[in-house]
Amino acid sequence: MKTLKSSRAVSTRYVGVGRPHSLKVCRAVQTTDPLQVVLGWAGSNKIATDKLTVANDVATDVPVLVAAKDLPAGDAILQVPDSAWITADTAQKAAIGKYIGALEPWLQLTLLLLAEKGQPGSSLSQYISSLPSQPNSPLFWSDEELQMLEGTQLLESVMGYKQFFFEQYQSLDEQLFSPNRAAFPVERFSYGSFCWAVASVRSRLHAPLDADPVALVPLADALPHRRNANAAWKLKSAGLFGKGKVLSVEATRAVRKGEAVVMDYGPEKLDNALLLDHGVLDASSAKGGYSLTLTLPEDDRYFADKADILERIGLGASATFGLVRGQEPSLEMMGFLRLMQLSGSDCFLLESIFEAEAWSHMCQPVSAANEAAVCSAMMDGAREALARYSSSIDEDLALLRDGGVVAGSRQEMAVQVRLGEQEALDSLLGFFEGRAADLAALEYYQERRLKRLGLMDEEGKTTYDSFFKDGIA
Repeated sequence: MKTLKSSRAVSTRYVGVGRPHSLKVCRAVQTTDPLQVVLGWAGSNKIATDKLTVANDVATDVPVLVAAKDLPAGDAILQVPDSAWITADTAQKAAIGKYIGALEPWLQLTLLLLAEKGQPGSSLSQYISSLPSQPNSPLFWSDEELQMLEGTQLLESVMGYKQFFFEQYQSLDEQLFSPNRAAFPVERFSYGSFCWAVASVRSRLHAPLDADPVALVPLADALPHRRNANAAWKLKSAGLFGKGKVLSVEATRAVRKGEAVVMDYGPEKLDNALLLDHGVLDASSAKGGYSLTLTLPEDDRYFADKADILERIGLGASATFGLVRGQEPSLEMMGFLRLMQLSGSDCFLLESIFEAEAWSHMCQPVSAANEAAVCSAMMDGAREALARYSSSIDEDLALLRDGGVVAGSRQEMAVQVRLGEQEALDSLLGFFEGRAADLAALEYYQERRLKRLGLMDEEGKTTYDSFFKDGIA
């Protein structure tokens, strides 16, 4: 087995008692909240907010945006024009703009937040003041809290990200901050402040405005994350000849007055990815799993031939597959594994005569030896990965079942991550153990070929035995 790396996938396991999806009406907020501030920003920018108000969530007692009236499915709850988005163009129009134009958009937004934070006259002051001062991403967890993630892919990602951001800061400090200290004062552009701004930007970026273009959308990005969402972001054309854009928050189902307006930050993302990027995890509807990264070894004598096959189907020499509890590996993953393990006499399938159909052969068992090699590699890798966890599946299930963790706590998040990853690996191990025990019952390339030629029947018996028996051949 090759690299086993971080992310999570869908799981339907037990996640706690008394948390069914149901309508929850929030109670009114008693004190001024950052959400009220950003609502004020929306009003000053002539953005209609009559369908939203702020109330304390019943479950968490945290102020959230709720429906101010009953809203039908498909209703545009909030619309924010592109003129109100915070983009790289916004950053380049700021005082630091002339210094940062060559940076990636997310870095430009990061430095913009730092430059404008605490500036009374800034047009972004209301938005920035609404951002949490302490992000909930594991990037900001204490060493003791990170110990709860021991053995997980998430911890591996956290450490990798920390190193990456530190190197980014060092490069910026050396090449940009220090030579232009008047524009980038130390007290404002410290490493700690940089990490806060990076986490704030990452946590607020959502599709379809998280790639091209990259944009922060005030108020719209304040919706809480829930897997059972009732709203979603939609990008639409606006203005004269449709040249402008508007971010529309639309109801995906009917929303009752007083119900929290919530969105799924990443329907296709795994929980540990959302926790890392956004600092959120919906324990009531967990999507636990494991991401398996497979890479063709460059020292494989047939590397070029195998890479060509993968390129023809849109894959590279490295690919990542989501593993989910109770779900068999995908056809694509099995094909990649067989291609990786293809060796010896089976390599005739790499010859140019098979070029057009090589991948289709990989998507079915090639030979008993090849399939056995796949099973062995995956079983070894899964066992090795499972051995790294500090707790077992049963222990983590017991913690959730018996109330051993506080709902919404970082401990609960850590347990959910550990459990989701281990369950996916355990399912993977079980699948390949069963397959290894059933190798004799599988149908391989040579049998399929003989059947296509009419030289073998469906029971696996040759159709030309009578030739020899009757002395014909």
